[in-house]
Amino acid sequence: MAAIELIDLKKNYGQVPAVKGVNLTVADGKMIVLVGPSGCGKSTLLRMIAGLESISSGHLHIAGTDVSTVEPAKRDIAMVFQNYALYPHMTVRQNLEYGLKNRRVARAEIDRRIAETAAILEIGPFLERRPRQLSGGQRQRVAMGRAIVRNPAAFLFDEPLSNLDAKLRVQMRVEIRRLQRRLKTTSLYVTHDQLEAMTLADRLVVMNGGRIEQIGTPVEVYQRPETIFVAGFIGSPPMNFVELKTNGTIAAEELTMSADADVIGIRPNAIRLGETTSPALRFKGKVELVETVGDENHIHLRLNDAKNELIVASIAGDQRLSDGETVSCFALADSLHLFNSATGRRVN
Repeated sequence: MAAIELIDLKKNYGQVPAVKGVNLTVADGKMIVLVGPSGCGKSTLLRMIAGLESISSGHLHIAGTDVSTVEPAKRDIAMVFQNYALYPHMTVRQNLEYGLKNRRVARAEIDRRIAETAAILEIGPFLERRPRQLSGGQRQRVAMGRAIVRNPAAFLFDEPLSNLDAKLRVQMRVEIRRLQRRLKTTSLYVTHDQLEAMTLADRLVVMNGGRIEQIGTPVEVYQRPETIFVAGFIGSPPMNFVELKTNGTIAAEELTMSADADVIGIRPNAIRLGETTSPALRFKGKVELVETVGDENHIHLRLNDAKNELIVASIAGDQRLSDGETVSCFALADSLHLFNSATGRRVN
């Protein structure tokens, strides 16, 4: 096991910057998840750590050693890819032992590691099969097994579950987290799926435009997003944003607001129907659409204000509303998130 440290890491493609000075430490034995929209630089950053992309500037340390210019095979890391990257002409056993044979590991040690890994991943019955004879979930287990048998200093995961169906994604997500906790291997995981990120991470790294927007535990990032981008990206349905007004149907006169705040963020599950005497943001809206999602309803409301803004409220499934109905709503003051639109940053 080993800590990974990124020091002002940058990547340029010609004159185009893809990663813009990232500083990050992945503590020994922890699972860090990089999350962000497509094109934010997260996969490029992972490939730089793996040595599959060169580093334009900055430094990369693994276990205290600068490996910025060290070739991939000597970085003592293992990568699990989105497309499995298994050799189709080899059996599962041959895929697992391939890297070990290249490193001239003794036969007895190879057999021991494969038996141990097959037991952990429950792929023993498939060892003599070829990849085409396996399901998607089984192939991903083999891909993880190939990383585990190497006993590397760190694991790198590049959206490994994106090719699986929804049910398998949940199962494999649980498997990956269970394995990482059991093996205690330093791990860096890339995904664009925020649910995957929230459930897997010890610490979450939210990226946007080649930069880190926020680092924290999943709960910290969800409960106290530091920027408008993070607030809108983390959470489903995403956070609502409305311009701060001191009159009209968005009533904020009784609330204490920072002078720098001009945007209010409201989580859909913080919106309540009806009236309250507590300090709160109050508004009225017309129901445009009701989406029933399991035991809750997502209510799309058109606000009765000058800008005619649309927001989403998450309410209990037994609360019934009809399209076209006008409702009174509120969000308690302590549930509001205040931002400055010019800086994009939190101000409360």
